[in-house]
Amino acid sequence: MKINCQIAGDLMAPYLDGTCSEDSERALEEHIAGCEACRERLERMGGNTPGLESGPEAVKLKTYAKRVKRHRVTIAAVTGLLFLALAGALVLGVVNLTLKDMTDRNNPTIFSQPPTEPSEPDADNSDREWDPSRWEGVYDLTAGPLSTTAGEVGDFVLFTNNAAISVELEGVEGTVYLWNTQNPDWIQISSSAPHSFNGLSAAHRYRVTVEAPADTPVTVTDGRDITFFKSMRYVLHELFGLGEDPYRR
Repeated sequence: MKINCQIAGDLMAPYLDGTCSEDSERALEEHIAGCEACRERLERMGGNTPGLESGPEAVKLKTYAKRVKRHRVTIAAVTGLLFLALAGALVLGVVNLTLKDMTDRNNPTIFSQPPTEPSEPDADNSDREWDPSRWEGVYDLTAGPLSTTAGEVGDFVLFTNNAAISVELEGVEGTVYLWNTQNPDWIQISSSAPHSFNGLSAAHRYRVTVEAPADTPVTVTDGRDITFFKSMRYVLHELFGLGEDPYRR
């Protein structure tokens, strides 16, 4: 099959990639055997021209094309493996940071006395000055949940280091009131479960009262809702600025 220089030029790239059909390869080889311009063009594209099978250094383009193709496949494979390795390392790093974040949140700093100065909810206040007179009668929810009854829960002054307080009533519906003991005009009300109060501060003390039968079991916690996916979202937010901090109140 005879072809002209334009068709030969169109066939050169797939020829070097080894993607030409056998008929196209044969036609191109026959053409460049007698066309010096096309041979030079192919050389500029990175190919070795075949000559006419007459010299010891003559190389068939088909063999060269296969070698180029193998080389490109090798490069693609190595690149793919490197990408997978980096992606795996990134995923493993994010998972490890996620598990560490969950561990840290599940094991917060437990204060021997609550801080007496304003601070961020997650701040380490262990080196602050304490006022013993303000600690007396304060229940530290960071150390564990408070289990009591609806009739007695109002006797406790509460400290949270997680910017939240959650109240669970066992077996009944009721209305829960959260008071700021240092600001009598501040109150939050929850009339349906779950009774969760957010946006609180470690610098303040709180009190809970419940409208329910006095013997109703009541459990008060610091509102920690820690899950693997929430911690992963937090890690991705901190590392790459993706999304919002799911623990931000």
